[in-house]
Amino acid sequence: MPELRHLRYAVAVADELNFTRAAEKLGVSQQVLSEQVRRLEDELGLRIFDRTTRHVRVTSHGRPIVDEARAVVAAADALRDRARRVGAAQTGVVLLGYWRTAAFDTGPRLVSAVTEARPELRVEVREVPTRQLAQAVRDGDVDVALSRWAADTDQLFTHTLRRLRSGVIVRADDALAGRAEVALGDLAGHSLVMRRRDDSPARHDAIMAACAAAGVVPEIVTVRLPFDPLFTDVVEGRGVQIASESVRGALPGGLTWIPLTSGVLEEQDDLLWDPARSHPARDAFLDEARRWAGAQG
Repeated sequence: MPELRHLRYAVAVADELNFTRAAEKLGVSQQVLSEQVRRLEDELGLRIFDRTTRHVRVTSHGRPIVDEARAVVAAADALRDRARRVGAAQTGVVLLGYWRTAAFDTGPRLVSAVTEARPELRVEVREVPTRQLAQAVRDGDVDVALSRWAADTDQLFTHTLRRLRSGVIVRADDALAGRAEVALGDLAGHSLVMRRRDDSPARHDAIMAACAAAGVVPEIVTVRLPFDPLFTDVVEGRGVQIASESVRGALPGGLTWIPLTSGVLEEQDDLLWDPARSHPARDAFLDEARRWAGAQG
């Protein structure tokens, strides 16, 4: 019998029609995803996908398989959600979702502060890509999301925890490196390292709009890794990268963070939750999170 994870992989590939994007969505390597989908096809004795170097498409035999797989995955997720909610109500567990960029600063500090003040709460962290955070809350996959550049927050409540200044990561030998702050106009002549727009449409569009307002049309260099705490693209001289002040203390040697002129592309960390779902432990978490945020000034 096919494993649930294999069915989940097949659904992701069918949704994205691209193994690279599906692997990023699932948080696995492309090689692992390809191997597991091939294993599923071998087990079922039919080809679910036609693959070439240019495209991926679902075969006529694969379409009903994908439809059935989607139904099985949805049913399994619903069962997990019901079981988790029963357990959470009994044990005081709060599922907090955030993407890896929040792990630089806000995420760990928030979890530490809440659990120190409320030791009866157990906060479990789930990694969820930025663009999926709001839906993860609506679907009940997480109880609270910590989101930067939150979008599509229909039916959800939000609370801003922190506002963060944006800046530019440059190499220490860059001409901008000695400045106290820079304007976006100063980036003329620099390539701008950015994640794919699909990863965070709101952030991508805000950066491009701000650059246009400053009269800058940067050459965009797409990051080679979906998450790279070493900022390898900048280290290797492929360009400069815009990031919030939360990364300042985590930069590797040879890089420096320079703040943008005040107010430009200011970022904020928001908590998202679904008020329609009753969850006492989540509400206790939110109360403590607000106190912590207030103490930060």
